Amino acid sequence: MHTPGDDAAPVHEGIIGGGGADDESRVEVYVTTDTSAAPHKAGEPKLYVMYDAAKPDGDKLYFTEAEWDAFVLGVKDGEFDLDEQGNLPPI
Repeated sequence: MHTPGDDAAPVHEGIIGGGGADDESRVEVYVTTDTSAAPHKAGEPKLYVMYDAAKPDGDKLYFTEAEWDAFVLGVKDGEFDLDEQGNLPPI
């Protein structure tokens, strides 16, 4: 498990969940230069790491700078917004 260390800088934090505090996830993102947990991205100068801070031993998503920029643009564009029934928009 890699947790934010000396090389990590926090980027974003948010809470998702539908019920009480016990079932909420806390999504956090940090930037790191340590690529050892994502060897397929070892040539990148930095990675954006997204994880559930409520489950720090759980899975993490590793984004290159270009992937992170594309993800943020998609969020801003509404690409991941849910409809009234909780479904993603059709592709």
